[in-house]
This record gives sequence, structure tokens and C-alpha cells, in this order.
Amino acid sequence: MLRRFNEWRAEHAQSLEKAKEQGIEQGIEQGIEQGIEQGRAEAYQAIADWNKRRLEAEAKGIPFNEPPPSQNGHQHG
Repeated sequence: MLRRFNEWRAEHAQSLEKAKEQGIEQGIEQGIEQGIEQGRAEAYQAIADWNKRRLEAEAKGIPFNEPPPSQNGHQHG
């Protein structure tokens, strides 16, 4: 009976480890997806903010020479 319990315990430990690995992989994938979505949202917001400043300056007749945000999220030059 002790032998069966030990076998069960070993199988259970293996199952838990496998589930843990799968959970980690799934969590990493979800984290990457969320990071990409957040990055896109931040980039779109930066462009929208820049464009708003550009249009406001244009409406006021003020020269606007701020470069647009680049694709990697940093300002040019």
C-alpha cells in the first residue's frame, strides 16, 4: 500500500510540474500579447497628442516644428 502511495505521489508531482510549466508558458504568452497591445495604445496616443498640438498650432497660426513621434516611441533628433 505504501508503494502505491509513493507511486501516486510521484505521478502527482510530475503532473503538477507539467501543469506549472504549461501555466508559465501560457502566462508568458499572455504577458507578451498584453505588452504589445499596451505599446500600440501608447504609440497611438503619442501620435494623437502630437497631431492635436499640430492642429492647435495651425489654427492659431503658430509655426509647429515638433517632429512626429517615431515608430519606436521616441522623438526624432
